[in-house]
Amino acid sequence: MNDLKFGSLGETWINLVNLTVQAGVRLDGGGCELLGVKAAFPAAADGDPLIGRFGDRQMIAEMKKVFFADTPNALGHNYAGLMRGPGGRRDLQDVISLLRTHPASKRAVVTLCGGTDGKVPCINVIQFLVREGLVQTMYFARGQDAFKKFYADGLCIATLARSVADGLELPAGGVAGFIASSHIYPEDLPAIQKMLAESRSYLRTGDPKGAG
Repeated sequence: MNDLKFGSLGETWINLVNLTVQAGVRLDGGGCELLGVKAAFPAAADGDPLIGRFGDRQMIAEMKKVFFADTPNALGHNYAGLMRGPGGRRDLQDVISLLRTHPASKRAVVTLCGGTDGKVPCINVIQFLVREGLVQTMYFARGQDAFKKFYADGLCIATLARSVADGLELPAGGVAGFIASSHIYPEDLPAIQKMLAESRSYLRTGDPKGAG
């Protein structure tokens, strides 16, 4: 299994993109895919300089709508309405209540299930665990666009982690995601090549020359 853990979401993002390019299987059409990636980063993800430099503000805004708004974003996606905690709530209050009463519980899980249209959210499960006085957050993603969406999803999941931690009056620890399919698309390769070349000093997963 590929295991990435860095001191910031931005570093994890850049290394995930590079690893997907370097070790991923080339797909028909020119993209590539890497299966079974674990990517971890601190929940204190706001103000990340690498995301500020290379991230897309519009994408971040759109993903915030997906996770936190009642209406769909520009692509018609909405996770907020699909979230269900252990008590069926969408606002994390059942997660907070459960962990306040049973801090060692492993049932503080939010699921995101699709409807009857065949569409399944990219993020499927988010779990919150209180361990050693910290709120640790885990998630499963059936697939993530490593270049365009991983960091934007990460910012939103980190916000959820901090919300639970604040509700419990505990520090937020780390976020760890298992990505079944980490992938990139061929039209993004020029931008990926440029980003990896300009962030070479942050790379820990191989030479970025293969990007493109």
